[in-house]
Amino acid sequence: MKSYGKHALWAQFCLFLPMTAQAAELQLTSPSGIFSVYQADELLSHPQARDIVVANDGGYGQDMTYRAVPLVSLIGDANSVDDQTGLEVIALDGFVANIPVPLIIREGDEHAQAWLAIEPEDAPWPNLPGKDVSAGPFSVVWVNAAASHIRSEQWPYQVSKIGYAEFPPARWPQLALADGAPDNAKQGQTIFIDQCFACHRMNGAGITELGPNLNLPMNPVDYFKPEALVMLIRDPASVRHWPDMQMHGFTTDQLSDAEIRDVIAYLQAMAGRKAE
Repeated sequence: MKSYGKHALWAQFCLFLPMTAQAAELQLTSPSGIFSVYQADELLSHPQARDIVVANDGGYGQDMTYRAVPLVSLIGDANSVDDQTGLEVIALDGFVANIPVPLIIREGDEHAQAWLAIEPEDAPWPNLPGKDVSAGPFSVVWVNAAASHIRSEQWPYQVSKIGYAEFPPARWPQLALADGAPDNAKQGQTIFIDQCFACHRMNGAGITELGPNLNLPMNPVDYFKPEALVMLIRDPASVRHWPDMQMHGFTTDQLSDAEIRDVIAYLQAMAGRKAE
C-alpha cells in the first residue's frame, strides 16, 4: 500500500494514472483527506480478510462466495465524520454510490455488514448477467442486507475509488425542494438520491456522467405521461430502446410501485425549480 498527501495531490495523481493501473488498484481516502492505493493482492492478504457468503448478491442476483475485507476496517475513523458526510464510492464506468456512514459502522447481527470483495487474479469471477465483464476487481457487498434495507444501487461493483464527501442534499443545494413540498415529494427525494443519483444528475448536481441530467434542459415529466414514466423506471426496454442502453429496470423488491410514484412526485416538484 502507498500513502499520499491531501486532495490536491490525489487529483494530480489520478489525472496521470493509466487506465490499466486504475483497473488493478483501489484508491481509499480517509476522513482527514489522506489517501492510500491498494493492490488486489494486498487486500487479499489483509489481516481481516476472510471468505464470506453473500445471499442474493446485488450484482449477480444469486448467492456468491467472496474473499473480502470488512469495509469499515479500510476507511479510517468513520466515527469522526459529521452526519452530513457520507461514503462516496466511484466505479470504473462512472457510477457513483452515496452510502450513509451509519450503514457502514453499525455492528451486530441485527444490521447489515458491508464488505469489500476482492477478485483474485488466478480465480476470476464470472461475467455479470448480460455483460462481458465481471464485478471485479473490487465490489462493495453486504451480508444480511435485508436487515438494514440496503438499496440495489448501494451494491457498487468494479469499484475504483472510495472516499468521503458531503451527502448530496448538503453538497448541492439545487437538489432541494421548495418550502411546503408535499410529503411524497420529500420521500421521493430520498429515494432519488439512493437509487437514481448514482447515474443521473439533477439541476447540474452530481458528478456522474452515465445518464442524462433529469431536470435540464427538460424534466422527464415534461414529455412523459405519469404512467409511461412508471413503466420506464420499472422496465426501460418496455418503453423505448436507444444505442448503448445502460439503464436497467427495478424489480418490485428494489422499488415498490409506491416508491416509484414518490420519485415521480419529486421529479414533478423539481420541474418547476430548474437551475439557471
